[in-house]
Amino acid sequence: MKKNLGKRLLCSGLAVAMAGTVLAGCGSGGSGSTQTTGQQSEGTDAGDTAAASSEAPEGEPVELTLFLDNMNIVDGSYAKTEIEKATNTKLNIIQAAPAEMDNKLNIMLASGEIPDIFQCETETMEGKLLSSGILLPYNEYWDNYPNIKNGRSEETWDLMRYKDGNIYSIGVESQNPLYIMGYRKDWLDKFGMEIPTTLDEYYAFAEKCAKEDPDGNGVDDTFAFGGYTPLLFQWMDHIFGAFGVLPNYWMEVDGQIIDGAVLPGAKDALAFLNRMYEDGLIDPEFVTDDAYRWQSKVKSGVFGAGVTKLQIFDKNNWRNYYEPFIQSNPGGEWIYGPALQGGCENPLGLRMESQRGWVRTFVYKDSPNVDAALRVIDYLMSDEGNMFVIYGKEGEHYKWEGDKVVRLISNEEVQELDLEKFFIAQKNLFYHSSDEVLDAMEFLSQPGVATPNPIEGIFIDELSTIYPDLQDLTITRFTEMIIGEVPVEEGFDKFVEEWYSSGGTELLEAVNQAYKEWK
Repeated sequence: MKKNLGKRLLCSGLAVAMAGTVLAGCGSGGSGSTQTTGQQSEGTDAGDTAAASSEAPEGEPVELTLFLDNMNIVDGSYAKTEIEKATNTKLNIIQAAPAEMDNKLNIMLASGEIPDIFQCETETMEGKLLSSGILLPYNEYWDNYPNIKNGRSEETWDLMRYKDGNIYSIGVESQNPLYIMGYRKDWLDKFGMEIPTTLDEYYAFAEKCAKEDPDGNGVDDTFAFGGYTPLLFQWMDHIFGAFGVLPNYWMEVDGQIIDGAVLPGAKDALAFLNRMYEDGLIDPEFVTDDAYRWQSKVKSGVFGAGVTKLQIFDKNNWRNYYEPFIQSNPGGEWIYGPALQGGCENPLGLRMESQRGWVRTFVYKDSPNVDAALRVIDYLMSDEGNMFVIYGKEGEHYKWEGDKVVRLISNEEVQELDLEKFFIAQKNLFYHSSDEVLDAMEFLSQPGVATPNPIEGIFIDELSTIYPDLQDLTITRFTEMIIGEVPVEEGFDKFVEEWYSSGGTELLEAVNQAYKEWK
């Protein structure tokens, strides 16, 4: 048995235990004590704030160390070299996979070898950094760096603003929502079925996906959906949402903020998911797969009815999804569907990405090269720089046809040149995207398709000190119930008690108090 395998919108992991100890020694104290003088250290290449400039000075390139989410940027590559020329810098780039970023950053911080520019993905690490006193407040410098200041809307900057009034991070923007409820249309057609709108209709198609050889290869190798860690429940939002909850996600219920994991609807959703797992409809490797393995399965055509990424709809091959999928499935086609009905009176759409960005970029305030670091970020946030890191040079790598960008190079050449890899401060651009993905984005903008986070932009210590452990607890206990190691009927009630007794009560009190003050 398979289950035993273990706008048209343009520009719209576990925490490491040592983080607190390391960061406590990096700054001037805990929350609220962040230094905000905005003064550069002696030895900066541009002197003081008033003298700072986004214009690249003449002379020897300034060496900068960058710690980035791993995009396999190659030293000496075309894109890296051109960015260095534009900013008169030499970029020494250290890269780490998402699951390793917190640990590696902590090691560097503990050693005193703090990069000039560095990133993090997790709220745990971000919370530690924000209260550490080591971060540069962008807002005290950005009048001299207009592309940084103008690179985000006032609404977005307000979401980035820390409780002391300063802005220490720049989020890398992505399409929001980035995920959509997708179905293999060719498989629906094969079985004479319509896009599911209810849980019963969904289950019927999910069974076809997993049990009736929809790809016709004679092998028992397809599923309704899979997933990967650590964003486990994002891939199950269509089921949880049908029951009116989103676990490890904040919801407002009767005027109170609460995590959807502890609401009664989560129990019903877990029972539904356990049934799907026992029937072999869910890829059992969802508990061990990483992003790359999940992507390879999507591209090979393993899944037919689940949450997927928008990229699969882009016939111009955004992020290299569509072409590999079509090569493996010549007649394949994806179509999207609405939130499923039948689990509760008020079903929810999929969770949204943070409007603050999927990865955040910081500058070390005591770097001897603050001006050069800001100059790099300013360039990458400029229209020119943002276009370059995605598309390259006009006339050489792309051309305009009306309001559309047409690539003049292959996807393989894009990768070889290291384009589409400098996710430091960019905004996504969809000038190259096909109508199909733009239509999907428009669909996602409709009410009820996606569910916003009501406390987006709130910073309190408990969200970085208590909440990550509770999220890990939820992942562990829910996985046990989905795969049948623990019966849902007794396991869920014990989980709720454990969640509250492990800091949940304190967390909810703090979050709701902050929400009342913020609202």
